[in-house]
Amino acid sequence: MLPVLALLASSPILVSRAEAKDGAFQLSPRVNRRYQDVIVTVSGTRWRGKITARGDIYKIRLADQSEIAIPKEEIVSVTRELDPGLLHNGQWCARFTPGFEAAFVIADTDGGPQYGLYGEFAIAHNFGGSFEPELTLTVTPVGPKDGAVTAEVGLGIRYYLQPTSKWKAYTNTQVILYGTRGDLGLRTGPGFMWDLSPGFGIGTNQGVTLLIQDNPDAVAVGYHAGLTLQGRF
Repeated sequence: MLPVLALLASSPILVSRAEAKDGAFQLSPRVNRRYQDVIVTVSGTRWRGKITARGDIYKIRLADQSEIAIPKEEIVSVTRELDPGLLHNGQWCARFTPGFEAAFVIADTDGGPQYGLYGEFAIAHNFGGSFEPELTLTVTPVGPKDGAVTAEVGLGIRYYLQPTSKWKAYTNTQVILYGTRGDLGLRTGPGFMWDLSPGFGIGTNQGVTLLIQDNPDAVAVGYHAGLTLQGRF
C-alpha cells in the first residue's frame, strides 16, 4: 500500500491546489480565443458571444457585433463553450497556389501576349477573424521576354466575408514590392476557400494582374487564376 501511495504522490498527473491557483489549468490566450460566453435564458434561447456587462442586466456582444441586454432574472446559466465555428484567430497559415497567368506586355522588345504556369507560396497570420495579412513569393511567366521566369516578393491581405464558416468567400489584394526584373505591381481579385478541417483547406482564386518592370522597361496588364492548398497551425 505504501509504495502505491508514494507512486501517486510523485505522479505528474496530480497537481496541488496551489499550482492550480498559479494558473496550471488556465487556457493560453490563443486557445481562449476559441471559446465563447454562452447565456441560456428561461425560454431556452442560447446567446453566444462575449459578455461585456454583468449585474442586474447582462450584455453580450454577438458575432455580428450587435449587443443583447438580458435581465438577470431571465438567465438560467452562464457558461464558456468552444466555438462551433472554425476560428483562425492567432493561427499561422502556409499556402501554395499553382495556377495560370496571362498578360499583354508593352515593351520596346518582345512585347505582346505572354502566358504560362505560375506558382505562389505564402505565409500568413490571422490577427482577428476576417483580416489575414500574408508574405508572398511568386514565380510568374510575365516578363519582358517570352519564356522568361520572374520571381517576385510581395505583401498581401485577405478579407474573409464569413470567417467562421467552413465555406468562405474572400477578397485578396497583393502588392508586389520587389522582383528579379525590378517588379512593382498589384494582383487583386476574389476567391473561395473550403476548410476541410480546422488545419487544412482548399480553394480557388482569380483576378487582375498589373505589373511594371524594368531592365528593359515593360508594363503588363493581365489575368491570373489558381488552386490554393493551405494548412493552419
